Amino acid sequence: MGRFQPFHLGHLNLVKQILEECDEVIIAITSSQFNYLEKDPFTAGERIEMIHDSLIESGIDLSRCFIVAIENQFNIATWASYLKAALPRFDKVYSGNDYVKMLLADSAINVVPPKFLDRPQYNATHIRSMIISDDAWQSLVPNSVVKFLQKINGKKRLDVISKSDTKPTEY
Repeated sequence: MGRFQPFHLGHLNLVKQILEECDEVIIAITSSQFNYLEKDPFTAGERIEMIHDSLIESGIDLSRCFIVAIENQFNIATWASYLKAALPRFDKVYSGNDYVKMLLADSAINVVPPKFLDRPQYNATHIRSMIISDDAWQSLVPNSVVKFLQKINGKKRLDVISKSDTKPTEY
């Protein structure tokens, strides 16, 4: 699970890691109802496309992958049952987020800590700020993500959002 704002090489590394250990992977795009916000600038559809293109570019067998967009739930206590209803059947969740671990452990869902690839460097917040400031961010994401962000003029979107005095309520 993740917001994938944008999908980067750390995410891709985790997908490969999971596919070494499991038959299939469900990539659950969270916060799918949020977009054009500083924390969530890309739409669920755009994130699906970035992930899909990255998996193809990496030679990953798409028949082993599900990409699903899910909305955040306001009743956190029912989140685990929502996941079980909204996602294909799953045996475990990979997460390094202690909050997620706590919520899912309370529902007897097995949570496996992933092995992160240089987490401070491969961090979407960091990458978005690099895109805005024109730093060399392209080496941190798959080539297909670079092309996709260029196609949708992602830098301009991030620039406008970051400078806007309009700050809609995120959640």
